[in-house]
Amino acid sequence: MVVETVIDSLTENARFENEDQKFWWYATAISLSRLLAVCKYNEERRHQLLSWYRRFILPALGPRPIRGVKPNFEPCLVFDGSACELSMNWKELDPHRTVRFTIEATGSRAGTSADPFNQDETTALLRSMSEALPDLDLTQFEHFAAAFFLPGDAADDLAAKLPADTPLSQVWVAFDLLRDHVMAKVYFIPLLKWIHTGTPTRKLVREAVVQCNSKFGGYDASFAVLDSFLDSFPPSEAPHIEMVAIDCNDTPSSRVKIYLRTAVNTLTKAREAYTLGGRLCGQDVAAAIEALDEFWPIIFRLKGPNSEEKEVFEDGSGCGYAIEMKPGAAEPEVKIHIPVRKIDGSDKQICESLSAWFKKRGNMKLATTYKEDLEGVLYVCVPSDEEIGANWLTAPTTTSKQAKERTHLFHLLIRNGLEFICPCTTQPKSSVSMLRMTAG
Repeated sequence: MVVETVIDSLTENARFENEDQKFWWYATAISLSRLLAVCKYNEERRHQLLSWYRRFILPALGPRPIRGVKPNFEPCLVFDGSACELSMNWKELDPHRTVRFTIEATGSRAGTSADPFNQDETTALLRSMSEALPDLDLTQFEHFAAAFFLPGDAADDLAAKLPADTPLSQVWVAFDLLRDHVMAKVYFIPLLKWIHTGTPTRKLVREAVVQCNSKFGGYDASFAVLDSFLDSFPPSEAPHIEMVAIDCNDTPSSRVKIYLRTAVNTLTKAREAYTLGGRLCGQDVAAAIEALDEFWPIIFRLKGPNSEEKEVFEDGSGCGYAIEMKPGAAEPEVKIHIPVRKIDGSDKQICESLSAWFKKRGNMKLATTYKEDLEGVLYVCVPSDEEIGANWLTAPTTTSKQAKERTHLFHLLIRNGLEFICPCTTQPKSSVSMLRMTAG
């Protein structure tokens, strides 16, 4: 168990504005604090970040869950309904692991006629922290919000068009907690704009990306490479654009990322998609393919001949891809997102696979401590008195058919042979999230 004096001090002296914020503090901040400690942030930096988190993030998490009460708006950040997801980013050539988290900012008016699509809270959150984050630049955010957000009076018209159980999430916001500053990122989901306007998502995204030139250049050339790749498929088989993400800063490396849903479910298809059908090549791409070839059979526990053609998902799922574009770049970079929760196996088996790969990559310390670190980060109890709303804890619990094997429920996410992200959710009923792989 991680011993954490910073969070103890902040919790002891905390004065919460309401019971919602008190709930979210216990439900998320303790795990965040422990993750910061595991990743060797010094005590001063942990205190700074947790104080910032309490000031800005707790209010943005919205109403707490209350047993038997259906909320006006349900976040769908991850498959289990968590409103916050923590993550750890590790790169082989970087001595520091970076803690990150993603939230779906949810205001008290979300899901009501005042804010039917929960668009207001993210805007308010980002604008409120402009002084606290001097590197924050909202130029791109305002551009894409104008392109993808819906007017409030569209609710009635849209409701008649929505298939049952359509997720209403429009936007997520994430933060990289770097040693010297906090970097904000925003993820836009243009699904509702497509349904409302009838304009295909790909066209909506292309128009928004092509128009968002910065002083460092545009994204036209990179998007043209993606367009060419998508055009190579029959229309009914082409990967589908699901999400657009941006970095909220004004630098030459500020990215626009396009997220694709694909049917990739074999190593052969994964290689082909990673190179965008052979459109990307070079030393970095070759190194990433080599890492992918090494990692794929370990995470999916494949042996024997023809493993490259073995379909690894049984329900028609496929890997996701993030196409990262930088201003003025001639071509994009690519990340693979593997839905690890779809992998056949227990959390214990997947954790062992990840540890085996860490060891294979020469990181013996992470291979040895990975499971223990995650357990220490996640074992958190939330006060169960009725004032908080419900009995709730992020401790080991079981919900799957493999309950006897799933003793420690946590999210895993990994990012390439050269870079890893290992996130953990804040909900007790989650198991495993995603894996990402890219050239660093």
